[in-house]
Amino acid sequence: MTLTALSRRYRLTVLGMNSGTSADGVDLSVLRFTTNPSGPAIRFVAGHMVRYPKALRTAVLSAASMASADIGSILHLDNALGQFYGRTAEALMLKLRRQGIAIDAVASHGQTVRHLPRKISFAGYRVNGTMQLGSLDCIAVATGLPVVGDFRQADIALGHEGAPITVAAMAKLFGHPQESRVIVNIGGMANFFYFPSDRSGLDVQAADTGPGNVLCDLLASRLFGKSYDSRGHFAMRGAVSERLLSILLSHGFFGGRRMSTGREEFGPALIADIVKIGRRLRLAKYDLMATAAELTVARIYTRLKPIVQRDRRVDKLYLTGGGVHNAYFKRRLAELFPGLSIESISSLGIDPGLVEASSYAAMGYACLRSEPLQTRFVPGQKQRMLPVLGKIVQPPTRMA
Repeated sequence: MTLTALSRRYRLTVLGMNSGTSADGVDLSVLRFTTNPSGPAIRFVAGHMVRYPKALRTAVLSAASMASADIGSILHLDNALGQFYGRTAEALMLKLRRQGIAIDAVASHGQTVRHLPRKISFAGYRVNGTMQLGSLDCIAVATGLPVVGDFRQADIALGHEGAPITVAAMAKLFGHPQESRVIVNIGGMANFFYFPSDRSGLDVQAADTGPGNVLCDLLASRLFGKSYDSRGHFAMRGAVSERLLSILLSHGFFGGRRMSTGREEFGPALIADIVKIGRRLRLAKYDLMATAAELTVARIYTRLKPIVQRDRRVDKLYLTGGGVHNAYFKRRLAELFPGLSIESISSLGIDPGLVEASSYAAMGYACLRSEPLQTRFVPGQKQRMLPVLGKIVQPPTRMA
């Protein structure tokens, strides 16, 4: 379908795709948007997660973990991911067509392999950057549909960090005029979204809190030969080392004003330090797991405590991301916030594993409608320039 045809339709069905920091695979979420005077009505249609083939995941983790990467390998990985995303999208489209459901466009975030939010001097300029791979053109060829992607670059161009980038989309999906809602996403990194009720007079807030599952995943691999800590079982068996936790909490990200982070700061290099310190302190493997998990929870608590104290309308924490299945995270958050109910975001109508993919579907829709989105949510400040997030790649045309 052409962009001209899309612009004339009052109803669009968009397939959102996202590959998170944990690099497990790609999440797919199909949303239907129906235009009405008060804004689009949004309905979740279908979705699921497809794991990366082993060789592809190895290549992704290698590219994301290396201090520097060969340009050729990055180019090849970009196209390989694009082909994988395209085939995965095509398979879901075929399944839905059998049910009488047609996809109109694809919105793909891609796989982050570098996130460098801190500005540095480079060739006479102050610069930062972020890189997501997964060729949009390959997806367009495979699906025959317009594809929206590269969502973060417009925010970078405005001088920001390129993250958090899904706040406006999350507000469309989960904001409520009478209820104040706090959503905690525990993926590879952990972040929160605070959407106050209309009557509160308070400002939306969102930011990364620090590592989510990433340190636990890496420790599980190094210490137990497992790709992740299933349901937090390893952490639940350990005891938190206050000494190690104190050292980890001194990390520079926690004392700064940046809103986003990634594997560059919370990745293999930090794991090596944790293991080294653990040996010096004679900590058991399970204690290292518990302490890494506690770091995630401690930072979530630190960022959310002032919000919960100020806005008494907040009575729940909605969890999303892989961390929703982690018993350690859920137990500790319940202990730290005794007055709040800890719930899966599924109670709001979307599977917790598909929230980010759903957000990119909403952002893709906004881009196709040329709708600017707010990306900075700083209390007391209004954003003077609002970007239209995303770039549009059109599919090839079949000639007679």
